[in-house]
Amino acid sequence: MAFIETLSAKPEWKRHLWLISLTFPTTPLLGIGLALATGNPHWVWLPVLMFYVLVPALDYFVGNDKYDLLGLIQDEVRSSQFYKFMVHAMLPAIYLTWIGGAWFFTKQAWPWDIYLALGLSHGWGLAFAINAGHETGHKTDKVSKWFALLMLLPSFYGHFRIEHNMGHHSDVATPRDHATSRFGESYYHFMGREYPGAWKRSWNIECKRAERKGYSRFSLKNEVVLSTVMALAVWGAMIAIFGLGVLAYMLLAWFVSATALTSQNYIAHYGLLRARRADGKFLPCEPHHSWNCNLLVTNLTSFNLARHSDHHANPSRHYQYLRQFQEVPALPYGYMLMFLIGYVPPLFRKVMNPLVLKNVDGDMSKVLTDEYVRQWEADQKAANFTNSKAQYVSI
Repeated sequence: MAFIETLSAKPEWKRHLWLISLTFPTTPLLGIGLALATGNPHWVWLPVLMFYVLVPALDYFVGNDKYDLLGLIQDEVRSSQFYKFMVHAMLPAIYLTWIGGAWFFTKQAWPWDIYLALGLSHGWGLAFAINAGHETGHKTDKVSKWFALLMLLPSFYGHFRIEHNMGHHSDVATPRDHATSRFGESYYHFMGREYPGAWKRSWNIECKRAERKGYSRFSLKNEVVLSTVMALAVWGAMIAIFGLGVLAYMLLAWFVSATALTSQNYIAHYGLLRARRADGKFLPCEPHHSWNCNLLVTNLTSFNLARHSDHHANPSRHYQYLRQFQEVPALPYGYMLMFLIGYVPPLFRKVMNPLVLKNVDGDMSKVLTDEYVRQWEADQKAANFTNSKAQYVSI
């Protein structure tokens, strides 16, 4: 503890903690390296155990970031390029790990569990890539935009930048948002809404932009079209290099990475609801519309993503400046353990439902439920019908 207190007092030391985050997307290579060095392919399970066992254990023993080791440092100007480099440096690490996994996967015939371990571990490697693309995608400069797109291609998630920035951040904690889970909703039901909803919303956003600017919705200026074409090209290159057999590896890693993002969305806003104004419009997003987590290890491995309250209240704020709030809904455990709990719906409801009710003092009218969504949709239809009828009469 004395060491941590000393570290927190030295800004130039604090920022170097973020170098640890660069190791996480490459962790699957550790398993491959040990498998090659020892001749025992089962070492490829080591990264899976690290993600699902070691990280939750470290969350428990290390605890909260009470000294704000991962927060704002004093010399912002001198350090800004370092923090930007930290995220951009993930790009070669992402592709090195993904390609290394493809090589090992197709190197020879393996027992079935080795293929499974590779898909799981490299899928989580791509999940960290999505997170890096998320952080970079929030920046407005063209260089960051391209870094974000390239980071998202292996997961076939290039549409995420548009969907997340212009969709989720606008609609979060409302019935309009497919990426906000409802009270009592299982992870698996949520998955069926969230993933196709992301494609649909990003496509609609880009089509409206194309119509507004006067170009075809199928143009490469449409970022959904562009990212899809680029992803197909990258996946095609992998198949050309490693053979058709590598497709199984890429599909499994894609599935794990996509469901990892779904897991994060599932726990980040579960049951939370923004209040409405007198005219029916929702109030702006505030810190208490996200479930927050201040555990040091979770945030160190996610570019402070778990400080989700500040992220949604201030989406343009860089990860190293995200603040911890005291009076906001807080997750009881770190992200990885919450993901595992989410896979068991009765257990997740047992853990989270009392916290949701406590957050609103038992007032279910302040909770996002299926019933609330149905009523809101009925109100919207009634309002649209009234408006259409009024326009018809005026004509």
